[in-house]
Amino acid sequence: MPLISAEAPPSGTETHYVVYFASGEPSWCPDCRDALPALNNVFGSDSAPTAYIVRVGSFQEWRCPKKNKYRSSPYNIEGVPTIVKIKNGKEVARLGDVESQQESALRQLIA
Repeated sequence: MPLISAEAPPSGTETHYVVYFASGEPSWCPDCRDALPALNNVFGSDSAPTAYIVRVGSFQEWRCPKKNKYRSSPYNIEGVPTIVKIKNGKEVARLGDVESQQESALRQLIA
């Protein structure tokens, strides 16, 4: 299934993935731009698991941790992109900004 844009992380019990990503087209974050090929290769087919892209805001919004809701609990996102695996409504795995750019790490996450 293609990557789906979402305003916020979805709730539900099915297994899905949330990709926390910098806002903008193109994204202001070089790590996010570098991760796009791997993300599209892993999540871009009809047989791929569901992945939702949640935009964390502009560079200025991201750099203000006290005001950015994704930088605090319950999300605790420290860098973008970050991919979180959700199963039965709970986080079971996470890839940080470096691993999120690696297709091999993404494939291990969904295996």
